[in-house]
Amino acid sequence: MLSAGQHALPIVGNDIALALVVLAGFTAVVQARAVTMDRVLLAALVFAAVGGASAVAAVPRFGMPRTSLIVALAYLARWLFYTMIYAVVINCGKASDVPRLWRAIESMSLVFAAFGVVQAALLPGFAQLVQPDGHWDLQGHRLVSTVLDPNIAGAMLLIPLLVELAMIASGARVSRWKPLLLTLAVAVTISRSALLALFVGGLVVLAARGLSRRLLRFTAGILILTVPTLPLLISFAARYGKFDPNGSAAARLVTWALALRAFADHPLIGIGFNTWSFYQNRYGAIPDTPAAYSTDGGILFLAALTGIFGLCAYLWMVSSLVARCRRIWRDAGASPPERGLAIGVVASTVAIYVDSIFLNSMFSNFVMELVWIVWGLTFLVARDLAARADGSTASEPRIEAGADMLTTLRIS
Repeated sequence: MLSAGQHALPIVGNDIALALVVLAGFTAVVQARAVTMDRVLLAALVFAAVGGASAVAAVPRFGMPRTSLIVALAYLARWLFYTMIYAVVINCGKASDVPRLWRAIESMSLVFAAFGVVQAALLPGFAQLVQPDGHWDLQGHRLVSTVLDPNIAGAMLLIPLLVELAMIASGARVSRWKPLLLTLAVAVTISRSALLALFVGGLVVLAARGLSRRLLRFTAGILILTVPTLPLLISFAARYGKFDPNGSAAARLVTWALALRAFADHPLIGIGFNTWSFYQNRYGAIPDTPAAYSTDGGILFLAALTGIFGLCAYLWMVSSLVARCRRIWRDAGASPPERGLAIGVVASTVAIYVDSIFLNSMFSNFVMELVWIVWGLTFLVARDLAARADGSTASEPRIEAGADMLTTLRIS
């Protein structure tokens, strides 16, 4: 779609599919003459506005050419475009759609994991096979599945896995082979960030649900199967330098320090959304390469780009989601699958942010898409629970002080 120096903005098949979904949602909203807005969506729009202002402010600050500003704003537009799938879910979905939508996500993830396990075993160096001239590390027998990156694949697999574990802990019926396959797939990525994120996400499930016999039995079974294979996994990881203190771990310390310096230099509005490469060039850190447009750090990287204003808007968005999910899993009228979904969404969200400390997965298109959809599912559940409590229809819930939904705007 656009090329500026060594940075390109492609349009991929997933973008086209998403455009069709958003177009269908927009058509439905126009026909209904009503737009539902909640705090999560409002905070996302505020964050996008701050990000756009920060990118424009970076032009005089770093002397960016107009083409590069267009690149920065184009990725912000893509982030906002993926946000629209959340708007489609909360405007067009009903509580009765939640099971079907979740099954679709779950089925996709299981196919993604199954193919990845086979690929890791039989098609080593899969990313190099698909794109010989691509900018990929030598991956060998690691799961990359169809996204060609083991770290992004691990982040994608964390979302359905943690939701399923939370459902098991909440008493919902989940076929054990599903989380078992997803756990195996995460392990085969040999992604330290994904494994750490899975551990932290599991702690969130434990904190929200408490000890569960069903979850303990499943975890014990995983450990029994894993322990005999530990020597093989350790030697496998060592082959890729996962225990080398001078490898990628040391490089991440440098990038974190640069992100912290950027935030300290420009604390209010940041250095500008998607202007990381220009900031580094100004200080002579890294040449203008495709990898220089992003860095590790997760929330720290976001703060460096958009400053305190952008960080506050983003945290407002996430805290609104967490508050909603907490109301769901504490609601006596919620079913076990609904409570499990709410706990799992919070656990997977936290896990993605932990994973993003080591890899910028929170801004990956495929990860964002999954995150926005499962966030939207919790809105549909919360709205239905409010309607049940009021004795009203799910489409016309009562709006209480402090409720998640702000309003439904009627278009004349």
